[in-house]
Amino acid sequence: MKEMLLTSQCRVIFTKVNGEERNMVCTLREDIIPSASKDPITQKKVRDISEEVLPVWDVKAEGWRSFRIANVVSFICD
Repeated sequence: MKEMLLTSQCRVIFTKVNGEERNMVCTLREDIIPSASKDPITQKKVRDISEEVLPVWDVKAEGWRSFRIANVVSFICD
């Protein structure tokens, strides 16, 4: 999924932790994601990186979101 998100916009339908279903258009394309506004060297690590959760840029909400890979119902890229 991550490899596809690096080159495409994808529609992901997944079940949220609270049981609701979410439909999101997202990407990891560098030309769509806005530049970081702070120096990454000075940023604190907020949480541990998890192989189970994929952080993505939500194209419609214009913000970072994440989903659990195990909870994906559908994954379609353009």
